[in-house]
Amino acid sequence: MDSDIDRFFDMDQSGEDRSSASPFVKPEPFDDAIGVDSPMQVPMANPGTRATSSPNPWDTPPRVGAGAASLSHSPSGHRVLIKPDPDHEVNQDPGPPASETAPENPKQTYYLDRLINHKNLEVLESGVSIGVDLLDQLKVQLSTFKTPDGDAWLDSIEQLKERAKPIRSVIGVVGNTGAGKSSVINGVLDEERLLPTNCLRACTASPTEISYNYSDNPDELYRAEIEFITSAEWLRELEVLFSDLLDGNGQVSRDCTNPDSEAGVAYAKLKAVYPAATKEVIASGTPDGFAHKPSVQGVLGSIKTLKSRSAKELYSGLQMYVDSKEKMTGNDHRKQNRLMEYWPLIKAVRIYTKANALSTGAVIVDLPGVQDSNAARAAVADKYMKACTGLWIVAPITRAVDDKTAKSLLGESFKRQLKYDGTYSAVSFICSKTDDISITEAVDSLGLEEEISEAWNRVEELENTGKSHQLHLKELKIQKALCSDDIDGTYRNIDVWEDLQRQAEDGEEVYRPSDNPKKRKRPTKQVGSRKKRGTHDSDTDSESDAFEHDDTSDKENSPSSTNREPLTLEDIEEALASFKAQRREMRQTKRELDEQIADIRKQMKEVKAERSKILADIKARCIQGRNEYSREAIKLDFASGIKELDQENAAEEDEAAFNPDEDLRDYDEVARSLPVFCVSSRAYQMLSGRLQKDDFQGDGFMSVEDTEIPQLQQHAIRSTEAGRASHYRGFLNELVQLINSLGLWTANDGTQSTLTDVEKRREEMHLRRLLNDLEKGFETSVQEAVQLLHESLRENIYRVFESTIPQAVNAATNTAAGWGAPKASGGMVWSTYKATVRRQGVYCGAAGPRDFNQELFDPISRSLATGWERAFQRRLPAVLDQFVVKTKAQLQAFHEAAQNRARQRHTNVSGITTLSNQIKAHERSLDQLPLTLRATITDLQREASREFTPAICHAMMYAYDVCVQESGAGSYNRMKTAMINHVEHSRNTMFEDATNTVKEKLEAMCRSIRQQMDDQMEDMFSNVFRDYTRVLVGAKVERHVKLDPKELAMRAGVNDVLVRSNSLFSPVLGELDTENTGLEAMPAPGPDPKTEDETTTGKLSRETTPIKPEVVNGAVVGAETPVAIRTIREIQSRESSASRAEADDLMQQQILAESQLINE
Repeated sequence: MDSDIDRFFDMDQSGEDRSSASPFVKPEPFDDAIGVDSPMQVPMANPGTRATSSPNPWDTPPRVGAGAASLSHSPSGHRVLIKPDPDHEVNQDPGPPASETAPENPKQTYYLDRLINHKNLEVLESGVSIGVDLLDQLKVQLSTFKTPDGDAWLDSIEQLKERAKPIRSVIGVVGNTGAGKSSVINGVLDEERLLPTNCLRACTASPTEISYNYSDNPDELYRAEIEFITSAEWLRELEVLFSDLLDGNGQVSRDCTNPDSEAGVAYAKLKAVYPAATKEVIASGTPDGFAHKPSVQGVLGSIKTLKSRSAKELYSGLQMYVDSKEKMTGNDHRKQNRLMEYWPLIKAVRIYTKANALSTGAVIVDLPGVQDSNAARAAVADKYMKACTGLWIVAPITRAVDDKTAKSLLGESFKRQLKYDGTYSAVSFICSKTDDISITEAVDSLGLEEEISEAWNRVEELENTGKSHQLHLKELKIQKALCSDDIDGTYRNIDVWEDLQRQAEDGEEVYRPSDNPKKRKRPTKQVGSRKKRGTHDSDTDSESDAFEHDDTSDKENSPSSTNREPLTLEDIEEALASFKAQRREMRQTKRELDEQIADIRKQMKEVKAERSKILADIKARCIQGRNEYSREAIKLDFASGIKELDQENAAEEDEAAFNPDEDLRDYDEVARSLPVFCVSSRAYQMLSGRLQKDDFQGDGFMSVEDTEIPQLQQHAIRSTEAGRASHYRGFLNELVQLINSLGLWTANDGTQSTLTDVEKRREEMHLRRLLNDLEKGFETSVQEAVQLLHESLRENIYRVFESTIPQAVNAATNTAAGWGAPKASGGMVWSTYKATVRRQGVYCGAAGPRDFNQELFDPISRSLATGWERAFQRRLPAVLDQFVVKTKAQLQAFHEAAQNRARQRHTNVSGITTLSNQIKAHERSLDQLPLTLRATITDLQREASREFTPAICHAMMYAYDVCVQESGAGSYNRMKTAMINHVEHSRNTMFEDATNTVKEKLEAMCRSIRQQMDDQMEDMFSNVFRDYTRVLVGAKVERHVKLDPKELAMRAGVNDVLVRSNSLFSPVLGELDTENTGLEAMPAPGPDPKTEDETTTGKLSRETTPIKPEVVNGAVVGAETPVAIRTIREIQSRESSASRAEADDLMQQQILAESQLINE
């Protein structure tokens, strides 16, 4: 860059080389004089160090979002002292401060600067939206006239708009089979059922990513993408499947009927993809032949997209691909026309939905496990794990505490990887199925007997009351049944006597019936009255008796009954009246019984409701108590697990210095900071009006908040807040820089400087020294920071390699021998051993996961974890923070020096105000730089930490291949012997190669960080160089060149947008911008009583500012273009008031004064 600066400052304002034309102009010496006052003291870089070359900043605008570079003391501690200008700083009165020569102008980005520091995330988001609209307005103006500068600004605007897009925060969800992950995720998404399921085996599930759907198309409110594995990946999978399925004779193994065996799993996958393939076809086929069948070639490597209006429709569509139709047991005859299934071919599923919990950028990923039997899916799962900014561990609450889920963290290797990744702080625990509880057991376990004793007593009292009511109700029903029978008897008597009355009226002789007449069917004409009567007896079981038909009544009243007196009509009427009176009384009695029954039933209902309410309260108390107990237990278990791992690693690292009584971190704070949620997705769904078909009792959950699903949804939203806030502030800060730079560009074309040629040359040389020192300081700080990064890696990681490699070498042979030991001693059976070597040492079977490569590396891994965490979680962030502090100090020192010089010489004071704003924007960029660099370091170190076992696996491939080829009698013994021999032979090199691979990755990380810091430094320096030179010296333009009127109009249009930009952000802050929107992008200084020229220049500058664009014959031109052109020509044609001779005189005096000062 030195050559570019030299070239710029060796050109006069006509663009001609003046290095030879003006021999009397001599740069001020760069010496180490002590005791001389200086506007700025900046560290000098190492002697001989050259700054990197940069493009001329006048050619194109600076890149938006210039990042930070660093500036620090050189190793020698030397400082460059910039001496005062004897003609001005020593001999002249500095004059009044800037505030006296020019009124302070309002900041053009006043509201935007305030917005950047706002804490409300919604306000920041609204500001970003307004900022994007502002960028679109600037694009419109810059597109009205094509210029190289305009095109570069348009590129910068497009880059900045890209940075406004939402960022993703990946949340991985892990848990064992049956933990309820899918149910929890569906609850978080507010969907009854959206996630795909697979009923074959948990290990066949593919990673499922769920993110927000930004589409407004009603036909794709729900969208999914199903990514299939490639042909090469399926071929590798087929090779493993054939090896698992075929026995030593090349025939399908008899174990294929066992769905839990390796052969059974392989057979199920093959039959799913190739349903027509029989055992004979499979035995006679080859992996390559099956991989190239047309039925699968059309699917492999493709992505299937599904779109629907409803979750139910999308779920059904997904199930067609991800679900297994049936578990194959070897009975092919059961289903002859089975269709091809796709689940073995799926690599990943991506679902897009408008869930509120995902609206802020959270991406939930259901991870089935990184030890999937399919290598492609395992790689995808591991990739998600590396990218996770949050990790949810799900376990049923009934097992979460007993199984020590928080302490075990799903396995030692998983726990150690969290330590490497630095994601312990991002872990959240979710206890699912909180509705599954036994009240009796919970009361005993939680010691709630005394607390709920009164409630229990009331429940027992209510139970006794209920039983009493039940007995009373039964008695009333019996009385009602008897009453109903009596009423029926009365009806029958009335029927009989009414028949007698009709016969007597017909003149027949009738007699009194016997006391117990038989039942007879009543005439049809009375059925209606009985139906009416039956409505009162509907509660009884004895009121549906049918009357039997009997024809003996005539015989009973026949003349043969000589011993009885005939009845008169008066006797009959008297008897009828008596029976009807009885009927009325019985009906009244029955009505009273009905009222008593209704009352007792009401009481029973109230008792039951009160009892249910008390039991629900007791259940809610038990659920709450268990939740709180589990929450605290999990927090303590989690902290205990970290403490044990820390102590184990510390002992492995340095056993002599290990002190078990000394805590390596605040474990109480670790426990307190762990988020734990105890949720019931079923209760949440029910209370939300879903799961209508399920017979689920939601007692114990009075509101959806009791299920804690809403709290988990908010947790998902909050997990994105820090990243979003940083992202939004970064965008708004870059917008400030763009506005400031555009303001300088539109208002300053290099012709408004009021300096004489001599003064301008002097200012050029002074600014050149400041810029050179700033650039060298940046480069020195970057070098020192990168050097500290290397030292941290050597101290915390590389030294551990050197000390632990011998331990791994010594333990390797015994580790390999242990794989083939008897099962009681921790060894493996033949089938599991064979399945493991087929999969290059990694297998998850019924006995649990095994990883030969990791087990070989464990002696190094255990000792390395603490140093790795120390380096990347503490040391490196501290280095970056120190780097930023130094750089900000140097940048501020540079600005103060330039500002003081400008104010002393009254040089474009209003432009200095804009530069002050720009410096604050640069400082905010520096504050954001550690976050950006840490993100890069995190990604690269996570990738590096996963390179150990692949390197070990590569060294073990020969042994794996040999073991796979073994078959027949004695094959297992030969396999174990081959494995031990290979490990014995390779152990002296494999660990060295593995650590060297990681070293190369970490060194590449340092180079990447160095490059990123260099780029950020270069961008920032280019911005500073451009802006300060433009304001303090003036643009490098030829003396008689004038701008095209259309370009002037375009610049004026841009300026108008910038003038209005400040007020756009005031409503977001809840304020009304009362200032006139005519605020100038580059306010001209106020009148200065010292010089008339400066006052005139100020007027001219203000006259050219309000150029308004208008459309004339389809072209955009300036309304005041003639005035603007005349003004520019006047400025361009103005010659310096000082003559060339006077200029020579002044420069010679300055050189003489400096020489005398040096000699002294």
